[in-house]
Amino acid sequence: MESTADVGMSDDDPILLNGLETPLLAEFPLGERPTIGPEAPVNPFHEPDGGWKTNNEWNYFQMMKSILLIPLLLVRLVSMITIVAFGYVWIRICLIGVTDPLFKPFNPCRRFMLWGIRLVARAVMFTMGYYYIPIKGKPAHRSEAPIIVSNHIGFLDPIFVFYRHLPVIVSAKENVEMPIIGLFLQALQIIPVDRTDAQSRHHAAGNVRRRAVDNMWSHVMLFPEGTTTNGRAIIAFKTGAFSPGLPVQPMVIRYPHKYVNPSWCDQGGPLVVVLQLMTQFINHMEVEYLPVMKPTVREMKYPHEFASRVRSEMAKALGIVCTEHSFLDIKLALAAEKLKQPSGRSLVEFARMEKLFRLDFPTAKEYLEKFSAMDRTHSGFVTFEELCTALDLPRSPITKQVFNLFDKDGHGSINFREFLAGLAFVSSHTSFSSTMEAAFKACDVNGDGTLSRDEVERSLLDIFPELPPITVFKLFDTLDINHDEKISWEEFSSFLQRNPEYLAIIIYAHPTLLKPPTSTS
Repeated sequence: MESTADVGMSDDDPILLNGLETPLLAEFPLGERPTIGPEAPVNPFHEPDGGWKTNNEWNYFQMMKSILLIPLLLVRLVSMITIVAFGYVWIRICLIGVTDPLFKPFNPCRRFMLWGIRLVARAVMFTMGYYYIPIKGKPAHRSEAPIIVSNHIGFLDPIFVFYRHLPVIVSAKENVEMPIIGLFLQALQIIPVDRTDAQSRHHAAGNVRRRAVDNMWSHVMLFPEGTTTNGRAIIAFKTGAFSPGLPVQPMVIRYPHKYVNPSWCDQGGPLVVVLQLMTQFINHMEVEYLPVMKPTVREMKYPHEFASRVRSEMAKALGIVCTEHSFLDIKLALAAEKLKQPSGRSLVEFARMEKLFRLDFPTAKEYLEKFSAMDRTHSGFVTFEELCTALDLPRSPITKQVFNLFDKDGHGSINFREFLAGLAFVSSHTSFSSTMEAAFKACDVNGDGTLSRDEVERSLLDIFPELPPITVFKLFDTLDINHDEKISWEEFSSFLQRNPEYLAIIIYAHPTLLKPPTSTS
């Protein structure tokens, strides 16, 4: 008999279930996977013209110019060090007698003394070639809009807002302990937060609201993107600035440039960017204050809608697009690089995935590792044949339908974004747990609460009659974690939770395992 692995199959071919021909289902029994939309038109974390890439003709000129401007660089470095040293001493003087700068607002006299530090911040920008910064619009009084939000491109953004507003900002707790920088952050009276601690993040959100409603504090300044971009898009906003339900004033920052983009993307980090900026004759920055925006009654209840409206207005003012990327996309891209996957193709617009599938980063990283193991050529794409090889299952209408669950556009290959969406859809479905339980009971013929080797073999051959015995043996051993020659419910459910693609196969083969929703009278 000819093996199913060796014959071509169309999507209309029937499959054998319990010896009977059963036609393939027109759609996935769990329903239609939510659309994830087309890929974002831009990569907000990659600067195509940045860095010191020698294949860029511009860089030969840039490198020669940088060498010729070394004397200017030295003058600027000495000036910056002197200015920062003066600022450090001045802050020390301003904070004399202050025991808790992060928790009590400064009195008017002390805030007036800190004007000197604001001028230090502007002088630092001057040493980097930002001689003149045009400002469009006017900042609103704190009583009108206590919160300012801005796009975030690089380290110059907070320096500017330090100079312009001396605001309260949210910063990582560990930054306060850094030498020199930590003292400047104390002058800003930051709201410290431990990003790894949910309780700390919740406490910080409460502090944002308390300081926003208390006129004894300065403006609260937030970068709701939560990370820096290359300025070509505005990524997903966190809702911390919008949860208090107070008016906010959007501020947008542009860096018109021909040679050096001050963003940190693909340019070797802040030190390299500083050196590049200091070897330019002049650098440019533009700031625009947009009209104050007030939340509607509905937006007070759903702050993500307020955040979305503010983001749209900021993107419109900048003439750029909005995407659903987040800081977790950067973490995925870094993980992809370690796996030798194209980092750009590992961007999934994580904020959208979180919203659609309640996806968390550890799960996404596990799926990335699974995808990388399938993609042996490191092309960033997986074909039907590679999927079957990775699952150790034959090419068949069932496996083809599972592949189509990922390949919604019918291109014949899937990228990580599609793969992630498919797995997340299955694993987050409300019927996932009940279907696992039904599948286990269906395989447990003798009802003893465990699956024997014979029961697993019978169930697999029911779906794939031509499955080689060695494949059945290997799959059983994979499920039998403690090697006691039987598979418990814990082992079975743990395997499917880690590998939801196998549950998709079971569902396609046995759609009756899905429990219909119970009607309520």
